[in-house]
Amino acid sequence: MGPAARRHSRSPRNRGHVACMDGRPPTRGATFGRQREQASIDELLTGVDGPRVMLVEGEPGIGRTRLLEEAARMAADEGFSVVVSDTAPELRRPVDLELLLSVLDEPGPPSPPAGGQDRSAERLRAALERRARSTSLLILLDDLEWADPATLLALETLPIRLASSPVCWILARRTGSGGAELDRLFLRLQAGGAVLLQLSPLSGEAVSELVTATLGACPDSDLRVLADGAGGNPLLLLELMHGLLDEGGVAISRGNAHLITSRLPERARIVVAGRLEELDPAARRLLEIAAMLGPAFHPLVAADLLGITPSELLPSLEAILATGLLAAREEALVFQHDVVRESVITDIPGPVRQALHVQIGRTLLEHGGRVKAAAAHLMAGAVSGVPEVLQSLDRASSQMLDTYPAVAAELTHRALDLTEPADPLRFARTMTAMRTLVAAGDLTGAAELAEAALDQCASGPSTAELLTALSFVLVPMGQAVRASDTAKAVLDMPDLTDEVRDRAELALMQAEAGLQEGGSVLDRARAIIKAADVPGRGLVTGALIVLALNDWDKGDLIGALDLTRTGVRQAFNDGVHECRLHPGLILASFLVDVRLMDEARRTMVLGTGGAEGIGRDGWAAGPGIVRSRIDLAEGRPEEAIRGARAALEAADAVGAHLLGACARATLAIAALRCGDLETATKHGFGGEDAGGPASPPFDLTRSELIRAQVTEACDGPRAAFPALSGLLDGLTKHSRVLICDPTAAAWLVRTAVAAGEPGSAEKVVAAADRLADMNPGLPSLAAAAEHARGLLHGDSDLLRHAAAEHADHWASASAYEDLGMLLDGGNGARGQKIQFFDEALSCYAAAGAERDAARLRGRLRGMGERRRHWNRRERPAAGWGSLTGAEERISGLVAQGLTNQRIADQLFVSVHTVAFHLRQIFRKLDVRSRVELARQVLEHSDDLPGAQSGGNHDGTEAESSPAQRHSRPE
Repeated sequence: MGPAARRHSRSPRNRGHVACMDGRPPTRGATFGRQREQASIDELLTGVDGPRVMLVEGEPGIGRTRLLEEAARMAADEGFSVVVSDTAPELRRPVDLELLLSVLDEPGPPSPPAGGQDRSAERLRAALERRARSTSLLILLDDLEWADPATLLALETLPIRLASSPVCWILARRTGSGGAELDRLFLRLQAGGAVLLQLSPLSGEAVSELVTATLGACPDSDLRVLADGAGGNPLLLLELMHGLLDEGGVAISRGNAHLITSRLPERARIVVAGRLEELDPAARRLLEIAAMLGPAFHPLVAADLLGITPSELLPSLEAILATGLLAAREEALVFQHDVVRESVITDIPGPVRQALHVQIGRTLLEHGGRVKAAAAHLMAGAVSGVPEVLQSLDRASSQMLDTYPAVAAELTHRALDLTEPADPLRFARTMTAMRTLVAAGDLTGAAELAEAALDQCASGPSTAELLTALSFVLVPMGQAVRASDTAKAVLDMPDLTDEVRDRAELALMQAEAGLQEGGSVLDRARAIIKAADVPGRGLVTGALIVLALNDWDKGDLIGALDLTRTGVRQAFNDGVHECRLHPGLILASFLVDVRLMDEARRTMVLGTGGAEGIGRDGWAAGPGIVRSRIDLAEGRPEEAIRGARAALEAADAVGAHLLGACARATLAIAALRCGDLETATKHGFGGEDAGGPASPPFDLTRSELIRAQVTEACDGPRAAFPALSGLLDGLTKHSRVLICDPTAAAWLVRTAVAAGEPGSAEKVVAAADRLADMNPGLPSLAAAAEHARGLLHGDSDLLRHAAAEHADHWASASAYEDLGMLLDGGNGARGQKIQFFDEALSCYAAAGAERDAARLRGRLRGMGERRRHWNRRERPAAGWGSLTGAEERISGLVAQGLTNQRIADQLFVSVHTVAFHLRQIFRKLDVRSRVELARQVLEHSDDLPGAQSGGNHDGTEAESSPAQRHSRPE
């Protein structure tokens, strides 16, 4: 038989033979994502001095056979004669030397070798050497894991002995297979210069191309996710896509393919099953456990689940790793293909899966660290009618309550859902679920759960406990009146245990802590304090706070501070974990009001116990609110705005509308200081947009005052005064409106006088004097009283003394400004007036009050004096970086939708000045409309000043308007 007759094509389906090929083999379509590998093969075939041997490794289905077919085609194109083997691994038929000799038309020996020696290797070498004299050869041997020992031994020496002949070798095997002899062969050949080509999974781009080519359409996002689950394995990917087409799992329309089923197609599952056939029962059990554990798992956890030691796990692990189904990473073993893992899980019977979920959840909890995964397994395995499962949920929830309350809440909710109404444990699980929901910050969920459970409660004690827990939850939700009624309903019940009664008393006191008509609860609080047999330290702490808030409201600030300090000391030991107001927050807020800032900061660190002391319940946003008030008092309004925004988001997230109102009040006043009237208006009047207006206690007065101040800033004193009538009428009984801010009294006097209400101004002054007399140890109150009286009576000495004694920069600035306004500027007083305005300007700048500083610069300009903020910097000629500080602020206000007149009012400049700056802005940014400008502002929002204010930092002040809107806006 001649050479041409001996060379024939190799059909990809004709496995189990050896063929010699000179022609182009048939292909099964394009090769995807193997450009690097093809380049390596090309280098092998065309290289002159490089290595003549290539070793190829890859997992089943990775495209090894397809690549070798491409190598044969490339070799044929280069004029090689190709010797190809196919070992038919499914028949366990190994490659041997005689088969290779037969394809080269070399007859076998006429008789057995003399002395039992096999000369097949030498005969093969000679045959290849003869053939190579006339043509280049490519010896392509696949599936070497099934080769016999004699063949492996021959392959160690043949490439070396034929190195001078034009013979190239490609030897391929499945990754990790073939045993020690094949491993030794590959290592020795590598040591001799052979190139190792390890076929890696297809890249994401190649996967996408292959899916598109297979489906004939572009895959949607769900299909891409499913395709990624094949782990870049071409065979698994193709079977997955073809299976979807066969089973109608994908819809193709207008060139797009959409996944319409979540079930794995049978073809993919058959491929997976084929890869699992090599595993023994122990390895298969391990793989099933591993699949249930998730995409990654630790062998120690798997060993615990199987009840064996890690060392006993090793043989099964090694067998699975050899298949390429798992891969070892630094800290865990991972599935190479999500599709394989899902297929393994699907084949586990449903009840067994549920039992395994529960067992895995318990085991993960024992190992610690993966509590969320443990919770997911427990909930996936939880079914009704199996008490042991519910008990596991109970234990897991208890373990995770302190560290992962949200996860604990999910577990208790799941356990409660699976508990029958008649189950004696249902009520206990309901109470646990409420506690976990509160700890997780889901106040609304806790309240709804309690209300639903009340309909099913048959016993008085159960109803009492539920109502008490509900009362605690309602207060931070801003429903203090309802919380009070709920607690009273409990206390009216007969035969309460001492523990339930004490908790109901505490709930009632918390609900009525800030209500201004709680006479009975005050009497009860005093009785608790005086009782020799203390019913509970938590109850005493609640009583102290009730009395402190009442004293604060009545004006006995020193007494209130003493009571609250005592409450803070007791709070650390009271053992109460209800959703309750922390006395440390009350104390810190009191201290900020009277400007005892050092103690306020210490209290926030020590008196609240930090984040753990406050907890994660409905009051968790409280520290952020108090810290933002500290920032504002100390002259950091932009930080105060950021802190108040974060606190508002936290409060709204848990449904704590009361604290949301507090955060909005702080945010509004800080924005007003910065001159951002839009934000001040939004949050000053924003209570109704966030769950309704907040009910007392704690901050209703402050919110009302700030709303009036925002109204005055926007529309003048006459518009603001009607909103103040209720606050002014209550001055004889309540002092909170004068304590909210050191300049509250002066602002009320100024507004009342400007609105033509001098009688109201007199009431304010009398109340401020009375408050200062009652608390001689608090200098801030004396300064506030002097400021109000000096303003009302035009007494420059009182105003000067108040300016010097005020406890913060903004209050001092306000007094200096009032002092300057008192002088008419004539008869030599002009110099003094300018001096007082300069003092005010300096203090406003120190307080970060840009709006007020802008107003003062406008007053000084009106007197022919210019004061600038010098901060020159080099700027480009165009673009956002070319804008001055004033231009940036005007751009920001334009983006908010303000007209030129509104911008002028905010910045205390004229409309003509605003128009001039806008022309410059449009020119520098090359925009033609306010809409285009707003778009650029949005793109550069991080570069804008922290507040839209009137102050300019670059020395480019605009001219003042001919007449300011108000004589003295605050």
